[in-house]
Amino acid sequence: MEFFRTNKWIMYLATILRIWLGLAWLMSGIDKIMHNFSAHEFINAAIKNPVQGIHGEQFRWFTILLKFVTNNGEHTGLFSVLVPWGEILVGLGLMLGMFNLAAVFFGLVMNFSFLFAGAISSNPSYIIAEILILIVGNNASRLGLDYWVLPWLKNKLFTKNKRQPPLEPHF
Repeated sequence: MEFFRTNKWIMYLATILRIWLGLAWLMSGIDKIMHNFSAHEFINAAIKNPVQGIHGEQFRWFTILLKFVTNNGEHTGLFSVLVPWGEILVGLGLMLGMFNLAAVFFGLVMNFSFLFAGAISSNPSYIIAEILILIVGNNASRLGLDYWVLPWLKNKLFTKNKRQPPLEPHF
């Protein structure tokens, strides 16, 4: 693992993969916004025609979750906003190399959600690319904004200010 997380050539390859994947996510989200994406039909199709396997419904828990969260497919408006904007944010995060691992995580959540709902599309390819980026870790965003942003955040959030005296109890 150390090799993948520190090697310079892996960093270059992972950067190319990250930018390609980010562009794909970004374009998908923009396309959905430009064409007034509605999750209503997609979610209702997933509820009415769940993924089937040899022994019947494969992801019953996901169908139950969709029914619960959308009140049997009646309230899908939130997903009509979350999906395209989530895709755009994941795309920007990957392309800019900013909060890269969080972007990959949320990309995986969306990809698996689409698969559980029955949409194959490009999801398996994206999942493979996202897993590779997770393996490479922060080496994938070393040529991105994470190189500067993460140390700055770590310094601001997790270092104590030595100039402030500790709080003393008031009696």
